[in-house]
Amino acid sequence: MVLTCTALVGGCADTIGGTPTSSRTTSATEVAGLPVTDGPSGPKNQAPEPDQPVAGTDHGTTDELARNAVADVEDFWADAFPATFDGASFDPVSRLVSYDSRAPRGVRLCGADTKGLANAFYCPTDDLIAWDRGDLLPQLSAEFGPMAPVAVLAHEMGHAVQKRAGTAGPDDPVIVLEQQADCYTGSYFRHVAEGSSEHFEISTGNGLNQVLGVLDHIRDVPGTSDFRVQDAHGSAFDRVTAFQFGFAEGPERCTRMDFADVAERTTQFEFWKDGQDEDLPVDRESVDAVVTSLREVFVETGAEPPVITTAPADCPGRTTTSPAAYCPETNTVSLDLDELREIGAPPEPGDPTAGRGDFAAYAQIASRYALSVQQAAGLPLDDPAAGLRTACLVGSWSGLLLEDPIGQRNPVGRLRIAPGDVDEGVAAMLTEDSLVAADVTGAQAPAGFARVEAFRVGFQDGFSPCTTNYV
Repeated sequence: MVLTCTALVGGCADTIGGTPTSSRTTSATEVAGLPVTDGPSGPKNQAPEPDQPVAGTDHGTTDELARNAVADVEDFWADAFPATFDGASFDPVSRLVSYDSRAPRGVRLCGADTKGLANAFYCPTDDLIAWDRGDLLPQLSAEFGPMAPVAVLAHEMGHAVQKRAGTAGPDDPVIVLEQQADCYTGSYFRHVAEGSSEHFEISTGNGLNQVLGVLDHIRDVPGTSDFRVQDAHGSAFDRVTAFQFGFAEGPERCTRMDFADVAERTTQFEFWKDGQDEDLPVDRESVDAVVTSLREVFVETGAEPPVITTAPADCPGRTTTSPAAYCPETNTVSLDLDELREIGAPPEPGDPTAGRGDFAAYAQIASRYALSVQQAAGLPLDDPAAGLRTACLVGSWSGLLLEDPIGQRNPVGRLRIAPGDVDEGVAAMLTEDSLVAADVTGAQAPAGFARVEAFRVGFQDGFSPCTTNYV
């Protein structure tokens, strides 16, 4: 989770400027075409009882939730599979197994001992899905709500779909299989969000936020693996992207995920340069480097760069935001370095009081700078879409700072983001107090799913769609 300055000046990047070519528009009150809702998320009352047995069960609430989840996902695929794969029928998995990883003695499943194995998995050789009822599923439920185990088991069912449909080649690295399974999970959750599930319901606001939080939680440790190696599962950005593809476009999109598709958009890289695992300190020198980078990226927009100050600045008739604020009347961004330092401190798993990382701090500055770009384009800064435009513009800045070891990107200027930085941005956008997807008043776009999606559009496509896609 690093934001670093490199001594090498990059060449000119192929930024997307000029006349926008996209005609797609996205409402700030929708999530992939569905209205933003904040109702209940979890099991439905009086849902039908599945009849598939679970080996090893203790008949507790965790196993009941897991069995209902598998049954519901299989009901979805009973219809979606033939519609996606030329009429082929879907066969349920042969066996479900529950185990307790805390038990003094484990059992052998798919060649592994379950003692201490806090996991859920699909075993293709035995065509079974197994889960840890003692540690993993209860922990996920406690942290992310009752739909978290459902997300994990829908992902494992995605691997069963791969086997039945043959959508992953024998030589594909693990990350391709994982991306497909995340995508299939997204298509199932679309089914739930539309109200078509017998067993579960989910809101497109906080409910989906929690599911995306699960994907952030189970990401690979940043900088520890490359997407080309066999054990890479994906960054949070990669996994959320795949989920969103499935949610927005359906399972057919998932079938088109291959190595080339992943390689084009991944942020899953090992640290390959000295200093990439060191955070950029939040101080005036670093702020100056970030501001220089923002000016370099957005120069093609023709917008007048805002004045940046680290001193308190009033804005006539407006309540300022913290830790960064934009004043349209004076075209000034004012910063509170002390608060930014708190945000920029390294995150600690399980500690909500810890920081969110250096990129999460500097993305706050970028978000207020992005408001000056919108103002120059004559766009409102406090309408419902302003937060999504802001997230998209921050994403475009981020995408033009990413350097990869295989040379697919040609970043702008001297500032670089490193493995894990974008994941910090994703995590920040799923909270309720970040400015990364907020308007000039600090009001966030209402759905975390839409915030991350807008960021991703900018990251992948540049800044042109940001001022045309969000209305």
